[in-house]
Amino acid sequence: MLHRSLIAGAAVACAGATAHAGLLVFTDRADWEAALGGATVFIEDFNSLTVQVIADGDTLDTGLIQIRRDGSPNGGDGALEVEPGSNFGNIDGTNFLSGETGVTPHERVEIGFSGQSIFAFGADWNSPFSGDGIGLEVGNDLILLDSIFGFNTGFVGFVSTDAFDSIAIVGNPSTAVFQELWSGDNFSFAIPAPGAAALFGLAGIALTRRRR
Repeated sequence: MLHRSLIAGAAVACAGATAHAGLLVFTDRADWEAALGGATVFIEDFNSLTVQVIADGDTLDTGLIQIRRDGSPNGGDGALEVEPGSNFGNIDGTNFLSGETGVTPHERVEIGFSGQSIFAFGADWNSPFSGDGIGLEVGNDLILLDSIFGFNTGFVGFVSTDAFDSIAIVGNPSTAVFQELWSGDNFSFAIPAPGAAALFGLAGIALTRRRR
C-alpha cells in the first residue's frame, strides 16, 4: 500500500518526511507561473474539442494531454465528459471537463502528457458542492482541494522538485460513501528544463494569496 501525505493549505511544502518534500501548492495562478523559472506553460482549455462523454476505461487524447477514465469497479457510478460552456459547472463560459468521484472505490481520472515528464501542473477548478472528496494525486502525495481554505472554486496547482509522467484526479480515500462533482478547465503544465530546480531556492516563501 502506498504511503501518501495529505496536503492541506496553499503554497506549503509537504508536511513530514515524505517522498516528495519539495512539492509546493498554489492557489493563485500568477504566483504559480512566477515559480516556474521561465519554463513554457502548455494549456489545454478544451475549447477545440467536441463535446463528448469519456466512457469507463477509455482515453481521450486531446493532442496535448491524455485523459483516461480508469474503468473503476463502480461500473460507471461516476461520470467524465467534455461539456459546453453553457452547462452547469462551467468556469469561464467555455468548454470544460467535468467528472464525479463516485463512491468507494472512487473513480480515478489519469492525466498523461504525451510521454513528457512534468514538474508543474495547475487548473481552474469548480465544485458545486464545496469540493469535499476531490483529490489531486501527485506521485505519493494527495492534494485535497477541500482542505484549501474551504475551497470550492478557483485555481489550484503545484510545482515540484520531482518530475511526473502522469497525475490523477481521485476521491478522498477517507470518504467511504460520498460522491462529489467537479469541473476543471485550463489544464496547465510545464516540463523540466535545465536549472528548473533552482526555483526552489525560494521554497521557504509561503505564497498564500488566493485569486479572487
